[in-house]
Amino acid sequence: MTTSRAFDSETGSAPSDRETRGSEVIQRFEKAIFRNAGGQARFRREIPLILRQSMDEVIDTPRTGRSQLDETKMIERIYLATKVRVRLKSFLRFPRGKLHDVVVGGVEAGIQSTVGRTWHISPAMVGFPCILIKTDPRRRVCSVGTIVIRDETLSPGKNPSGRRTISCAGLAGVRWILKDEPLPDLP
Repeated sequence: MTTSRAFDSETGSAPSDRETRGSEVIQRFEKAIFRNAGGQARFRREIPLILRQSMDEVIDTPRTGRSQLDETKMIERIYLATKVRVRLKSFLRFPRGKLHDVVVGGVEAGIQSTVGRTWHISPAMVGFPCILIKTDPRRRVCSVGTIVIRDETLSPGKNPSGRRTISCAGLAGVRWILKDEPLPDLP
């Protein structure tokens, strides 16, 4: 299976052409997600459970005495994002990408997870589709969306590693395939 870059910054390409192609890629991407998940209903049922289990493993109440994600350290929340990415890749069974997390229909794609307000996107993700996962433990909900990462979907400011957050305009362009789905209680 060959992989290709989804959307290089093309010179002379009209934005409407890029938006149309981006929308087509996202639609194919979402169909592949649901197909590999065993259907939309199974995706809707399993994703909140995967996220809840991942959070509970990081909080680790029996060994730490903690009961809230807020009680964890930043490095543990970074580990949580990695854990979520690994578990989602396993659940969806997409091949591993050379540059990014997975290959979907011959296109490399990323998976980004946050328990905050936004995601920190590496410069290498520009031009590629991405699965965005957001868990809000306080509200006890989770959301999963898809987007093609472009310069115009990212904020202008960068952190020291060159990562940028998704801008308000970028957030408006996310296609939510799960939105504020309740997180389950685990025994």
